[in-house]
Amino acid sequence: MKRNLRWAVTAITLAAVLIFTSSAYAAAPDKHQSAVDRISQERIYGHIAKLANKDNARVTGFEGEHKAADYIAEKLKQYGVKVERQYFPIIAYMDKGSEVTVNKPEAKTLKSANFNFTPATPDEGLTGEVVYAGLGAEDDFRDVDVEGKIALIQRGEYTFYDKTQNAAQAGAEGVIIFNNVEGELSGTLGEPTDIPAVSLNQEQGEELKSLLDKGQTVEVTMKADVEMSPSYSQNVIGTIEANKGSSKKAKTIVVGAHYDGVDTPAANDNASGTATLLEVSKALSQEKLRHDVKVIFFGAEEVGLVGSHHYVDNLSDEERAKTAAMINMDMVGVGDTIGVLTGETSTESFVTDMAEDYVQSKGYEYNRGTSTRSDHAPFAEDGIPVAFLNYGPDPNYHTDQDTLDKINKDNLGRMGSIVTTLTHDLANTKELPPKKNKAKKQKFNKQNQHRNPEFKEK
Repeated sequence: MKRNLRWAVTAITLAAVLIFTSSAYAAAPDKHQSAVDRISQERIYGHIAKLANKDNARVTGFEGEHKAADYIAEKLKQYGVKVERQYFPIIAYMDKGSEVTVNKPEAKTLKSANFNFTPATPDEGLTGEVVYAGLGAEDDFRDVDVEGKIALIQRGEYTFYDKTQNAAQAGAEGVIIFNNVEGELSGTLGEPTDIPAVSLNQEQGEELKSLLDKGQTVEVTMKADVEMSPSYSQNVIGTIEANKGSSKKAKTIVVGAHYDGVDTPAANDNASGTATLLEVSKALSQEKLRHDVKVIFFGAEEVGLVGSHHYVDNLSDEERAKTAAMINMDMVGVGDTIGVLTGETSTESFVTDMAEDYVQSKGYEYNRGTSTRSDHAPFAEDGIPVAFLNYGPDPNYHTDQDTLDKINKDNLGRMGSIVTTLTHDLANTKELPPKKNKAKKQKFNKQNQHRNPEFKEK
């Protein structure tokens, strides 16, 4: 009996969601138009020009990130949006470069990258014999001698942090982790490890492994130039309150984008999303809404979604129950295809369905998929329906070429209109679908949630 009743409730809920999404635009297609008409792609571009500055990069915990937060807060106040700052401690990490030089059997230099939170090597680097240690599990070190050597480990199965710490416990001096798919590997350890860790792409890693498989001695010098210090980051939270006459049943719609970046101009990742959210905030601040809208500019995304996790983890029971939906923007200025993504494969989201319906109605090129690599993920894990919107692909992801001149202004205008429409419609819907149960936690955690530069992952 309970099973049948549960099925019936599920069916009714699903039907309500289907009706909601299919009629979201047909019922009153013009109600959001006044807000959409306020969107200016030139203004969005102007915000990016202010934020995307290599000389004062928005690296988590450093001055550039703090100045960006000040800029965001000041703009929100100008728009009449109530502003709150949510601070949290972090370890500020600055990546100043990495290098792996093969000394034996044949001298050559490999393109490498530091993992976030890797300790620095001495200025002269670490020189040692390379030993292959599989996937870096504890058992992988039982039959190999890595004492005083450098462990070569393949990506997969275990977090970058666990691989590195397992190598350290086995006596290794350093770790090189190579990708298990094509492309460069960038990632975070989540917290400092006992020994340095750098990455190689798949081709380079397989080349070293092949030499070892042939019985050759491989010696390398690895260098990790980094700066770490205790610091803080913050979420800048703007609240656009519902009409005073709205029902006490008013919910909260969250719209987010991270404003921190890596040590590059970070124009697309993610000054583009930040700037677009500022424009959406301006447009919606002049509207009458049934539900509250929180525009959240997350800090510390680049070091493991720390800001968004902090926000979700610190919601009160009442705030958690009121949060009906979350829309996230990350990298919206480059590429020709819109990503319309949910939080994980097992999570269906009426918000993503709405986004897909609207994007389809405009005839835009898009991909539907899943991702857990940006600030929507903690909300999805908590059972809050999400939509993650981006543009791609971006060949300049996490490089010094992520500059203002690469930004497509039309992308900014389109994404601003899409997010304004979705948020306005959600914030004026009388009855929103109920929140789901918490999603199953992902296999990976904050220690390796950093994204790979493949469009489908971002």
